[in-house]
Amino acid sequence: MDTPQLLRYTNTILQKSGLPSDSIIASVRRLSSINIENIFTYKPFSEVDEMCFRLNTLKKKSTDAFRPFISSSTNTLCHSMGNPLKVAEDIIELEEKHHLLNSLLRIVTFLSNKYAMEASNATLIGECHYPETSFVFDEQSSSSYRKEIAHMARYYRLHLGSFLAIELAKELKGFPLSYKDNRFESVIELYEIGCADYIFNFVVDTNTNTREEKLVTPILTDLDGYRKVLAIHVYGDEKIRLWKRWGDDYDGLYDINGNRSNTHMEVSPFFNSVAII
Repeated sequence: MDTPQLLRYTNTILQKSGLPSDSIIASVRRLSSINIENIFTYKPFSEVDEMCFRLNTLKKKSTDAFRPFISSSTNTLCHSMGNPLKVAEDIIELEEKHHLLNSLLRIVTFLSNKYAMEASNATLIGECHYPETSFVFDEQSSSSYRKEIAHMARYYRLHLGSFLAIELAKELKGFPLSYKDNRFESVIELYEIGCADYIFNFVVDTNTNTREEKLVTPILTDLDGYRKVLAIHVYGDEKIRLWKRWGDDYDGLYDINGNRSNTHMEVSPFFNSVAII
């Protein structure tokens, strides 16, 4: 399905609901217009380097968007992202619009399947990490390129679905004014600029003995003109200084010279992902 078909589907289900449709249709148009092919195109390293200023601007916006929701129950930026989504889901349930949300989430599922397909295509020509024992049933490996693809597609669906759920909730009575700004817009903007994933993680630097939760995003790059890998941008980095192969865990990053970096991520983002691809 293309964007016009998705918009017709959206318009049909919204007409049946009787809700104002302009904002939700605009949201579906925006989500379906994200250039997935561009996200999974290997960009020249110099081009990715030039993105850093814009990346830091958007990551500051995104970090600031979710920081107010850190509490004794959430503790981290990662967990705080669930707060605005939970508020939206509660309003949707209260107004008995959960069937409408489920219908809208079909669009998100369709888009996330496209996302997984493009990621799979990218791994065909990219450098991949393989387990020491490469069997068809490799789900026991803590990291593999298949699990990384599954993680990307899963969270793409989660982030787009959260954005759309909040846009729907904003059209309903009782939605709190303090939540009127869709915090997931900052997430969507990072996909729009070309980030392949969105990960809040604790970044550990053994050189400086520091540990801080930061927003980390991989971007496909053509390193040295022949190594097709994932550049890793950490919020605050003015230049790309880290990279990894598809499926490499985030505790085994490389620096630009190809040496193991002293910087690593504390949590494996796709440790528990199921390799469905």
